[in-house]
Amino acid sequence: MMINETTISIALLANFITWYFSPLDTIREWITDKWVRVCVKYNQFWLVNAIKPLTCAKCLAFWGGLIFTQSIIQAILASMLAVFIKYMLKYVAESESK
Repeated sequence: MMINETTISIALLANFITWYFSPLDTIREWITDKWVRVCVKYNQFWLVNAIKPLTCAKCLAFWGGLIFTQSIIQAILASMLAVFIKYMLKYVAESESK
């Protein structure tokens, strides 16, 4: 099975939503803060991890890929590709700052 444009798009979109696009940071932090406060208020600490796909590119790519493509293989490939893209973009950003 090859990586098709859908898998690549899911991985890129996951990186874009979770950390690369700065204007989404305030919205993501607000949602995360509210969710954690509600979970702590009602002593449902196990629900805190449900917010993970908003902060993790790997998780968002996996679950988004699984829901969109209905294929576990495509979801795993999208997740792996999202991790690779994230490290690649961080490497380029660090090398530009030197």
